[in-house]
Amino acid sequence: MEEKDKIIVFKGFDTGVEANLAKTKLDAYGIPCFLSGEGAMNIYPIRNDIFPGVRLHIFENDKPRVTEILEAQN
Repeated sequence: MEEKDKIIVFKGFDTGVEANLAKTKLDAYGIPCFLSGEGAMNIYPIRNDIFPGVRLHIFENDKPRVTEILEAQN
């Protein structure tokens, strides 16, 4: 797998709302990403080692841009 194709977990969120806000922001900039773990958080709303929250996945080579965009959001 080439580095440009490597998918990483960029960040874990405590709620699906927070995760979806970040995803929507990245979508607006045309950065491909996806979320995982939303279903588990709806059933088990406690974030821990077993249920690490809602995770935002991105391509590794997008990490600097994603960091810049999401930090500017706050």
